Amino acid sequence: MIASRYSIRILVLFFVLISQTVFAQSAKQKTNAPSPNSASATFLKYFQQGFSMKLLMTNYLTLGVQAFEGSPPSDERCGYIPGMEYPVGSCYDHLYSAGPVIGGVVDGVRRVSEAYNPNTGRGYFIPSEKDEFRNTIWVTSATDSSIVETGYYKKQPNKRFVDDDKDGIIDEDALDGEDNDNDWSSIADDIGSDGVADSSEHGCRGGYDPITNPDPAFDNWNPANYDSCHPTHSGKFPNMRSREIYTQGNGIPDHGEPHVDEDYAAFSDQDVYISATDTSPSLPTSHSRLGIKIIQNSYAWKSDIFDGILPIKYEFVNIGGKTIRDVYLGFFVDADVGLAQQNDGGYFDSLRTIFVANPSERNSTPFGFTLLETPVALESLKYTLQWYDFVPPCGGTLDEDLYACMSCEAFGGVHCIDENTFPTNTDVRFLFSFGPFRELKPGDTISTTVAFLSGTRLSAGSQSLKAHAEQAIKLWGRGWRQPLAPPSPCLEATSSDEGIKLQWNLEKPGCLNPLDTWDDSNKIAESFEPNHWRRSNPPAGATRGGRIFEGFRLYRAEEQNGTRTPFTFLREFDVADDIFGFNVGLQTEFTDSFARKGHTYWYAVTSFSIPDMTIITRPLSNGGVLYDTLYSEQYESSIEDNATKVYHSFRPSESLGEVLVVPNPYRGSEYYVNGDGFEGLEREWTPYKRMVRFIHLPSKATIRIYTIAGEVVATFTHDESAGDTEGQHDFHLFTESGRPLANGIFVFTVESEYGKQIGKFVIAR
Repeated sequence: MIASRYSIRILVLFFVLISQTVFAQSAKQKTNAPSPNSASATFLKYFQQGFSMKLLMTNYLTLGVQAFEGSPPSDERCGYIPGMEYPVGSCYDHLYSAGPVIGGVVDGVRRVSEAYNPNTGRGYFIPSEKDEFRNTIWVTSATDSSIVETGYYKKQPNKRFVDDDKDGIIDEDALDGEDNDNDWSSIADDIGSDGVADSSEHGCRGGYDPITNPDPAFDNWNPANYDSCHPTHSGKFPNMRSREIYTQGNGIPDHGEPHVDEDYAAFSDQDVYISATDTSPSLPTSHSRLGIKIIQNSYAWKSDIFDGILPIKYEFVNIGGKTIRDVYLGFFVDADVGLAQQNDGGYFDSLRTIFVANPSERNSTPFGFTLLETPVALESLKYTLQWYDFVPPCGGTLDEDLYACMSCEAFGGVHCIDENTFPTNTDVRFLFSFGPFRELKPGDTISTTVAFLSGTRLSAGSQSLKAHAEQAIKLWGRGWRQPLAPPSPCLEATSSDEGIKLQWNLEKPGCLNPLDTWDDSNKIAESFEPNHWRRSNPPAGATRGGRIFEGFRLYRAEEQNGTRTPFTFLREFDVADDIFGFNVGLQTEFTDSFARKGHTYWYAVTSFSIPDMTIITRPLSNGGVLYDTLYSEQYESSIEDNATKVYHSFRPSESLGEVLVVPNPYRGSEYYVNGDGFEGLEREWTPYKRMVRFIHLPSKATIRIYTIAGEVVATFTHDESAGDTEGQHDFHLFTESGRPLANGIFVFTVESEYGKQIGKFVIAR
């Protein structure tokens, strides 16, 4: 089905190129005519961003498969690379194409520049042609501690809030391969794309020699010489005049060299930076340029907390010479969820989230788009959501029409959110825009952050698209910092006559106190008075947030036949503050009096936090503002952090006559599988698992077993100093010669420092 779909699109492209006209399908108008950007795309590059969800993006700021004119790159796994895949591994596609758009008024004239227009397939943002042979998609990571590939060559990733280049400014560089802070020196820093000085290189002629081999790698820019180590396919040696190939001494700040991007604030597990402008001379003269550079920073994390969430920050920079007034920003989206003709569209108003779903395809996952941030309060903006129908104003091609759509002037400023005509059972496209931003002067920037989303369902459950939209808003409110859970306390478990005694939050070397956990981003913790224990005596440098610890949770599991059962919840102890939880008060010890002797248990104590909150504001039609509060869950430390195994032993006897045999009588058969784990599960039972247990044995003793006639059946020694289990010993009902014991009464003696005890037990099959 996928291959057929794209074969059709390639066929459409063929007819378009022949006729030089737009080929429109009555049910689905997908135009693949060469767009202004792709027509000049001699160095089109793409990247799949994300982990749990992958979004295909190009250096033309176009998202999805349309940037490849209906023929996306092939992929062994899926046949082609999906425009947006969720979950990863499913090959389920969600996105034909999408891109940012900006409109404004320049000298009284309305202009619009688009990265993608669903009606024409065109786009007006092109990366710098000078980077034809460079990687114009830059990638780095905040969490990878090793040398990583960051675009042009390998270098250490940068860290947030750190002055990496020691210039007194923190995080001042953009991830763009340029000398943004003017500290790059061609004499000291122009070291070449391999990042290795000539003296340390080794090439086809061996190592460095200042006279005979001064450039072992042949990577120095030297237009007077020829590269004798890298012949062309025809066997000729190329001249070393290309500044893009021979990078050492080329006089260009190349990405990765010292003092290029050296103080970038790496943000996520995978930061991807792309930029393009609408000022390229290769654009048609019919397009009235706004003079805009768009910087697209996308972020992805491996944590499950970010499942189905991929945020992108866009910066719209006025690089022209004129002020742009009454600016509107927006996004055109053509979301093909599975079979596009079966799509439905809708809007979660409270979350500013547009969605497209495919209710006809079982197990399909929806597409979502959420607005998270603008430079001004979101409730102060005007929003336009129009479903695309290929007619002006929104489906037009003239800047005047497109601006009228983005600003909602075309609709008289009413019904800007087209909630009453949600598309159903069709190919869904939409324009979502917001503004106005009163002016954008030369050199000024307007930033906005959005998130692309998916989920296992549309709105039901914690893994739904709607839940992921709420999670994206919460995480954005935290500055994309992952929510903190207080560390688990240190835990000790000991067996006693009363039960298994548990003690935690012990003050021992290496033990952290969960009550001290401070979260800079938690707004509830920050709401307490400065003298409250949650806010008083903050850690060095902490000015926001507060202590988030709320309580402990106690769990227990049993071990049966060497396998641990799942943990079950036993108790919760929380701060008695009359605000969160049960307010039972904190406790740091507990005795499990229901534990059965002769059994192995596992215990764990976790720490959990107070919730966090994010306030959502949205305008009402009467001019008022509605405030919604999203509360995050209370995060909990891992149950495995201090999982502790303890055997609940029988107390060793310290006087004569305390030893017992259990069970007594022993009713042995293959169906005798007691619930206490003596002989294991019935399906695993064999006659060799029959056993009785001697309990309350002295720490050292000799046990003899006799028939009722006085014949010795077996003799064994119990010695805890040699590693035997405290207070007990198991007897598997075989004689010393290996024969199973028959039914009957058996006598046992226990000889120890306390004397000799005589008893009996019965085997009754």
